[in-house]
Amino acid sequence: MKKMKHTLIRLFPIAAATLVLINNSCTNNSMAKTDIALRQKAQAICNNDLLIDSHIDWPLRLMTYPEDISGKTEKGDFDYVRAMKGGLNAVLSVAYINSAYDVERGRAEVDSVLKLVSYYIAKYPGKFAAAHKPDDIRKNFDKHLLSLPVCLENGSPLGNDLSYLQYLKDNGIVYMTLCHDRTNQISDSNFDTDRRWNGLSPFGIEVIKEMNRLGIMIDISHSTDSTVAQALRYSSAPVVATHSLCRVFAPALERNLPDTLIKAIADKDGVIMVNFGSYFLEPECMKNWMYLFFKWQDSTGIDLFSEKGLPFFNEYGKTHKLHSDAAKVADHIDHIVKVAGIDYVGIGSDLDGIDNAQPVDLPDVSAYPALVYELLKRGYTEENIRKILSGNFLRVWSEVLSVAAKQQ
Repeated sequence: MKKMKHTLIRLFPIAAATLVLINNSCTNNSMAKTDIALRQKAQAICNNDLLIDSHIDWPLRLMTYPEDISGKTEKGDFDYVRAMKGGLNAVLSVAYINSAYDVERGRAEVDSVLKLVSYYIAKYPGKFAAAHKPDDIRKNFDKHLLSLPVCLENGSPLGNDLSYLQYLKDNGIVYMTLCHDRTNQISDSNFDTDRRWNGLSPFGIEVIKEMNRLGIMIDISHSTDSTVAQALRYSSAPVVATHSLCRVFAPALERNLPDTLIKAIADKDGVIMVNFGSYFLEPECMKNWMYLFFKWQDSTGIDLFSEKGLPFFNEYGKTHKLHSDAAKVADHIDHIVKVAGIDYVGIGSDLDGIDNAQPVDLPDVSAYPALVYELLKRGYTEENIRKILSGNFLRVWSEVLSVAAKQQ
């Protein structure tokens, strides 16, 4: 009996340890099953619900590196195949205007993008469709067509001609970003030390009013804080930030919005669409990208993404953080929801416009489920996720058109 007792005492720690291992194994298996289920649910949501990305620069990419986006492309972040995999149903196709262009060249660039988008819609009617209003997006979604509404990034092609806005409206431009990386005739840019207008110019105020009248959404991404505040003051319709983020995560970066303006945009019933650029998501990434762009590239004269530059870029990335992740994008969404509410946030990735700075798990338009998975992990309901994926942006767009209809 005594020997058996000692044997049991010796065996007890082994048995206990075995039970712990079994328990941990069961817990790990349960967590793994839950994780798989959440990922499957995220994919299903993206497949079944309307998903809009409010800012993708694919036209600029194709005009620089021609490829056929009706199939799988070798370069870039967007094509039809990857869009279908990620559940993307509508992409605001950007007519980006370089700030160095004069009015004539800027307008020619706008026309080139309009022709490019029209080409794909005409050549592949079973894949792509035009969209000038929210109902077009919904109808195309029901027909399983990828909507390609067009937007203008940088109002410089207006020159001093307010009537050009009517041309933009007639040709399907649904929003206009007031400026880009340089202050222009409309407003100050948050990338430029030239703050000649202290916000909007006198002409810019008239631009705001005419955009309201025509039903063109006002995009304040790239604008200075004073420009945003004044746009909110003079606009009779909601405004949008089509590809922006939260300054709280990068206090020195004016490109991101402070809480006061996030709240002010929401109070105007607008929406903030979150950007995927790693250098806007995290200060550490910004610091490292700034070194690459403004020290290494400028001092060597070598294009960072050229055949000569890529080896250094890849080696530098092994020891310096260049890419954020979907969790950080979700952090920015969380913050907008905390500051303003669930009705005032959406997705404006800026893909094809952020160089190689995509988050590691959001490399292209096939990856939206990775972000939805992060939101599901954090307890977002399917109803709230639908608002983020499309509902909030469509609400604002509809309200802008409603304001225009009343004014006309």
